Amino acid sequence: MELRQLSYFVAVARVGSFLRAAASLDVPQPSLWRSVKALEAELGIALFERSGRGVQLTGPGHQLLPRAEHLLDRAEAVSVYASELAQGRAGVVTLACAHPHVPRFLAPLIGTFRSAHPAIHVAVHEHSGLPAIEQVLNGDVDLVTGLPQAERRLAGHQLGDVRLAVVTSDDHPWHGRSHVSTAELRGRPVLTGHAGSLTRRLLEPALRAGGFGLDIALESGNASTLVALARAGMGVAVIADDNLSADESARWPALVDEHTPMSAPLWIYWSRQGIAPAVQSFVRHVQGSGNRLDRHDGQAGPR
Repeated sequence: MELRQLSYFVAVARVGSFLRAAASLDVPQPSLWRSVKALEAELGIALFERSGRGVQLTGPGHQLLPRAEHLLDRAEAVSVYASELAQGRAGVVTLACAHPHVPRFLAPLIGTFRSAHPAIHVAVHEHSGLPAIEQVLNGDVDLVTGLPQAERRLAGHQLGDVRLAVVTSDDHPWHGRSHVSTAELRGRPVLTGHAGSLTRRLLEPALRAGGFGLDIALESGNASTLVALARAGMGVAVIADDNLSADESARWPALVDEHTPMSAPLWIYWSRQGIAPAVQSFVRHVQGSGNRLDRHDGQAGPR
């Protein structure tokens, strides 16, 4: 059974004539007649019987008609959806990121994208730390956020910058300052992220260059915990400010170092080859967001 045969059956049923149905479909009448007869032979039932100069549905034909119409409608819907997929107006986009990046950088992008492309679903896979860039290279996700990468198989766009902030209690001497130097951390109880976190990756080279380590009072992957305990006076929290709202980030002093930047660009990356049309639509949206210049080469962005 072919959809073409069903469409011929429905057309004849609607006009009650093989001749008029053939004219409406712009097909030769003998071809249409043979196609319907082949359908009857395949189904083992007569669909039409003669009625004057035309034809009318048999009992089985009446029962089959609504099902045939429903099937044709479903086939048309599949065809329309396939066209939407091909044109990047429907589909699924998968994105892996560290969970702080959603409220700080991604939520506005995803929200405006969904308003413009309601048939495209954006699936966000959140990680406690920076996700592995290999997830894109392996095809596990379509896009990933991370630090600058010198990987020529990737293209990307800078979303913004992440700096290190110092959170203190209200009565701490550093409260209200615009910045704190890394040297001032010497001998201070510090609350910070785990080894390998963005905070530690930015901070530890400066500490090694300065010849000292942190007096770590607490390590936690939960920035809210670090902030709460620092506000309670347990120590000073050194955290990446992508864990904070823009207002909160502006409230706390920035950590600075004489020789090492205490900030890093945050990028969103995707594969240069083989991305689906829906992902292409999301990429165009990201590139048009105006956050940063688009990255066109395979070199790491500025630090």
